[in-house]
This record gives sequence, C-alpha cells and structure tokens, in this order.
Amino acid sequence: MCSQVVSAPTMAKEQTADFGQRFNELRKKKHLVDCSFRVGEDVYHCHKLILSAASPVFETMFYGVLAEKQTVKIADINSKVFERMLDYIYVGSIDFDGIQNIEELLELYYCAEKYMIDTLHEKCVSYFGKNIKPNNVLKILDIAYRMNLDDIIYSCMCVLKHFFSSGMSLSNIILERNHHLSKNCVDLILEDNFEVKDNIICMIRAWCITECEQNRLEINRDSMKTVLQDIELPDTLKDTIVGCSFTNFTPIAGDKSGWIPVQRIHYKAVRPLIIGDEMDFEANISTNRFIVIKSLNINSRLLPQLKVTDVRQETYTEKLTVEISAKYSNDRQKIYQKEHLICDVAFNDSLQVSLTEPIVFFPDVIYIVRLKWDANSLGYEYPRSILSAYGKCKQLMVNFSENIYLQSSGSILNGIICDLYK
Repeated sequence: MCSQVVSAPTMAKEQTADFGQRFNELRKKKHLVDCSFRVGEDVYHCHKLILSAASPVFETMFYGVLAEKQTVKIADINSKVFERMLDYIYVGSIDFDGIQNIEELLELYYCAEKYMIDTLHEKCVSYFGKNIKPNNVLKILDIAYRMNLDDIIYSCMCVLKHFFSSGMSLSNIILERNHHLSKNCVDLILEDNFEVKDNIICMIRAWCITECEQNRLEINRDSMKTVLQDIELPDTLKDTIVGCSFTNFTPIAGDKSGWIPVQRIHYKAVRPLIIGDEMDFEANISTNRFIVIKSLNINSRLLPQLKVTDVRQETYTEKLTVEISAKYSNDRQKIYQKEHLICDVAFNDSLQVSLTEPIVFFPDVIYIVRLKWDANSLGYEYPRSILSAYGKCKQLMVNFSENIYLQSSGSILNGIICDLYK
C-alpha cells in the first residue's frame, strides 16, 4: 500500500488558501466584523486586522491617529471592483478571466495603487503585459491616461512602439469605433513616436474621421483641418493627412495573411465594350476601411470571330495601362500609372490585373480607376454586365460606380483583391 507524501510548502500553501476561504466566509456572513464601507448603494462589512495586514493604507485608516470610527464612504470605485479587491485581500488569489471588461480591470489596478496592495498591483501589471493586443491597446491607453495609471501607460506605449515599428497602423481598429481615442492620447502617441511613418499617418487620419463623426461634422478637408488644429504635427504632415497625398506605402499584410477577394454581384449581361468605339474604361471605388489594393478583377476579351483559314487560339496577350487617381472635389491626383503586359490570358474569362506596387486606399475617399488600350487592341470586345454597386466581406464594404454617362452600358470591373491595412 503506497501513501502519498505531501511536501511542507504545498501543505502550507493549501492551509493558507483554506484559511483565506474561511476568513472570506466570515466576512460574507458578517461574523466578527468590526468595520464597514459604503460603495454606491452597497455596504461591505470587514475585519480591520485582515485589511490592515494587506494594506498600509487600511492600517492607517483604522489604527492611525485619525482612525475611522464610522462607515467609510468610497466614491471613486465601482462596487463590483471593490468587492473583487476584498476577495483578493481575504483569499489571496484573483480570477482575471471573470472580469468582464477593460474598464473593470483598470479600476482594479487603480484599487491596488490606491490601497498600496503590492501583490495585486504586480498581478495586474503582469496580466496587462501579457494581454495587450492590437484590438485593445488604444482603449487601455486612453483609459489609463485619464486615470493616471503610469505603469499601464508605459506598458501600452512599449507595445504601441513595437506595433508601429512592425508596420501596423491600427487605423481599422479605430474605425471599428469600439472606443474613441482622446486628443491627449493622440498627442502622447505622437510625442513618443518622433518619426511619423506611413502607418501612423493612416492611424491619425482614421482618428480624424471618428473625431468628425463624434462632433457631427461632415468628413471633408475643412473639418479635418479643424480637428487637426491643436495636434502637435508639422503643417506639411497635416496637409498630407487631410489630402491623402501620401501614397508611397509599404504593404503591411503581404501574402502571408491572405488577400481578400471583394466581388460584385452579377445581374445581367449587356452590350460589350468595343475598343475603338471607346479606348478606355473608368470606374470609381471607395471603401469604409483602410485597405491595400493588390489587383483588379476585370473581364477578358471575347473570342474574336474566326475565318475558315484562321488558326483557333486559346489565349492572348493583354496590353493595357492602369491609372488610379484620388478624387478631391473636382480635382484628381494621380497616384498610380503603369502599363501592364499579361501573357496567356484565356478568352471570355476573368483577368486579374496585379498592380506592380500595392496601393493604400483611405476610407471615404473616391478613387478613379481608368483602364486604357492602344491602337493594337482596336476591334476587340470585352463583355460588360450590370453589376451591384458594392462588394462586402465581413466589416469591409467597397463601393463601385461607373462613369455616370456610361452607367447603363454596364461594367467590366468585377471586383478587387485587397487586404485591410492593419
């Protein structure tokens, strides 16, 4: 018969935990309690000695020269958070997974600072260090800044520095509008990132969009200039953010994270585009997110009518020029112009025109895509269709529209392949 040997440290730990649970039961049953706290509508009865052993602040409060003799009122802490702190003091452990939101977690950290409970303070800092992610870092930073939580601010700024140096912009996180970043926090981020790179420009523009919406301003150049007025940035950079003229971007996501095809819905076929009747095709694209455009998806040529003596060809070589311009009021600013030569294109199929360099599209800006053919393409036909005015994928919405004078003629642009500019 074998007996299980329990080590002394393990036994001591189990005994401590057991005592903690028993002390907490005494508190909840209000047995032998000798102090109380009013937090909002709730009253918590506790034991002075146990609280004083955990916190020098409570020790001064109950055994100092100006010791409290009545119920202590707590005005700056949420009732649920205060009870979590009491549970930690009595039991010595805390279930971070049970905490519902970031605000509650930051308030618990504030409790640890206020009452100088070092072990709880360390656990909170450690938890934040492991759990700050792209989708929550700005929210944590903003709340921590308003609450003057220096350790958390420092952790957030270190993580942000890493994100920015790796190319993240966090612009789409801001546009999700889960939390609106304060102007003071934007200044803090810029102050700590002396070199304002492309991704930070995208982040600030995204913030400008949400700031305009917050203040019920129309999203245009003038309102964005107003929003940026007090931000500590050189005027040249402000003009770049307002005008979206900064187009020399390095792609963030790349092929590793997978590109997103955004396709339009096909309604019906219409008269084809005949090169000669028209030498170019134009369409407008806008999006609600920051995206990186990798390629355009268009229709390839219709198989030409063959004479009896002609040899049937399965593929052809496509030669066209792609121009992309950003539209501001009545002005156009060309941001891409390249000639594309694509071999072995199947007739009457879809054709992917890959851009030689990925282009970032800013939200709520109209981009004009123009396809141009030369004289070598005269007489060839491209199938056109009436297509939906948008393509949607999860939270990404891309709007498409053709030249208003040719709207009834349909389109050869079926969609785009892109990725979120993260």
